[in-house]
Parts: sequence; C-alpha cells; structure tokens
Amino acid sequence: MCQHRVVSWAPLCASVEGIAVIVVSVLLVLSLQALSAVQEPRRVDPTEPSAVSPVYRQFRKGESVIEGLLQRVECPRARSVLFTLRVKDAVERFEAARLGDVEYIAHTPDFKGPISCGGRGKGDLVRLTWKKLANARRVVAIEFLPTK
Repeated sequence: MCQHRVVSWAPLCASVEGIAVIVVSVLLVLSLQALSAVQEPRRVDPTEPSAVSPVYRQFRKGESVIEGLLQRVECPRARSVLFTLRVKDAVERFEAARLGDVEYIAHTPDFKGPISCGGRGKGDLVRLTWKKLANARRVVAIEFLPTK
C-alpha cells in the first residue's frame, strides 16, 4: 500500500491504512445486519383456500364499468362490432369500431383467446369497460373473470 521511503510518512500511511480497514469492517457488519433483517418468505398453508384475486384494469375519466355474461360478439361487414352482455335479467349492447380496438385481459385460465365473432355458449363472465361517444357505448376493455 504505502511505500515507506521517507520515515516521516510512515505514521500517516499507517493511519490511512487503519482507517480503510475500519471502514471496510463497518461496511461488512452493516451489510450482514441488512441480510439478517430480510424477512423469511411467507409460507403457504395448503389446507387454506386460495386468496388470489384479480387486479383489474384502472378505468379512466369518462369510462364506466359493468359486469355480466358476454353472450355474443357480432361482426357485421362495414359496421361496428356489437357485444351482447347479459346483466342480471337485462340484455345490454355495446360496440367497437373493430375487434382490435378493444383491450382484452384474462383473469382466468379458462379463457382461450383470441376473441372471435359469434356466440359464446352460456356466456363468459366479464368486466366490460366502456365510454359514451356520440350516441354509442364504445367498448374500451373486456376482462374475462374467474367463475364465482
């Protein structure tokens, strides 16, 4: 480290080397304490029911959200795509210029994309986000939810 060519420099070199050793030692102790403060991973109890819940898309200003069964997607030529949603005992209709204009999010492994035109059997449980444009309810996003 220090070359002792002049005797008068020796005490200064020894003190610099001593300070460096102390600083390294302190940093080592602090890093070991930080490692020991890390929490153990949370253990999952296999006898407990799963607590997984979807993280929904945040809706933006002017958007509304509705949940129901997506029963049909109609794709007429040269017109808007129509989405038919059953909400309780009512049927609601929404539209989009094209299928690709809608954001599709799957919160369930049951959804097998991509979305296509036609009937959806008994329907898929969805959370549909829409906004009013002129006289139309335009679909912004469709989130496929796990069955309850």
